[in-house]
Amino acid sequence: MINAVRHLRRLAPQTTLRLIAFLSLLFSPLVALAAQTLPYTLETSYPHQPALFTQGLELYQGRLFESSGLYGHSKVVSRAFPPKAEDSITGTVLPSNLFAEGLSLYRGKLYMLTWRAGKGLVLDPHHFKLLDVFDYAGQGWGLCASVNKDRGDFLVMSNGSDQLQWIDANTLKLSHKVNVNDAGQPVDQLNELECHGDYIIANQWHKSHLLIIHAVTGNVLAKLDLSALALDAAKSATLDPEAVLNGIAYDPSDDSWLITGKLWPKIYRIKFDLSKVKDLQKAAVR
Repeated sequence: MINAVRHLRRLAPQTTLRLIAFLSLLFSPLVALAAQTLPYTLETSYPHQPALFTQGLELYQGRLFESSGLYGHSKVVSRAFPPKAEDSITGTVLPSNLFAEGLSLYRGKLYMLTWRAGKGLVLDPHHFKLLDVFDYAGQGWGLCASVNKDRGDFLVMSNGSDQLQWIDANTLKLSHKVNVNDAGQPVDQLNELECHGDYIIANQWHKSHLLIIHAVTGNVLAKLDLSALALDAAKSATLDPEAVLNGIAYDPSDDSWLITGKLWPKIYRIKFDLSKVKDLQKAAVR
């Protein structure tokens, strides 16, 4: 590096400075970049049951599955989506000592966390029969299923900290943890999750944005500012202070995303281009 800089002194001053900066980046540890803002478009909205304290949201075989929290009121419900007035809602109520949390679908089964019980439930999505119970340490917040031919199959869960816990989908045992950070700073209170390829899309409790997290590194690569949706949801009713953004479901039929919040009267369909995340990162270093 020193010899290279000496050689560069023969060049024009501005050229030398540019090359020195480039070599410094090349031979130094990678600099963590702050998350950039990713734009989105609002496609439409649908009615949502405002009594649901939304914790998890999943679209599967034309039905929307949703877990709703609070002790004594926890449940998981399902209805056809997009919703129609005549649609019937099916589901099951949890015992009063369980607080329903994150929800995900993996290989035709529902996996649901509970807040403080340290118990995960495996349910039949058609009849909501309890198929299995698995244990985990700490609290349960958000959950998503990561299926990748190179990395294997995992359930990724959050617990309110800045860590994502990767649970082996076959053994339901903890495999490893990934720390989440934005420009090197820890990002905690990660809530509802949606796994999508190399990314994990996450809500952050009491924040009106979505985080786009790299699944392997844990770096927050981009954010979507959804404060406009939160404001719109509050127009039709005075919302509870805990009626925060929470609920993400991917719709592969048109590459869109369903977004809602706890006690919100609406579900929103939005679109954003994940392929632009890399472009945002490149622009940030120019």
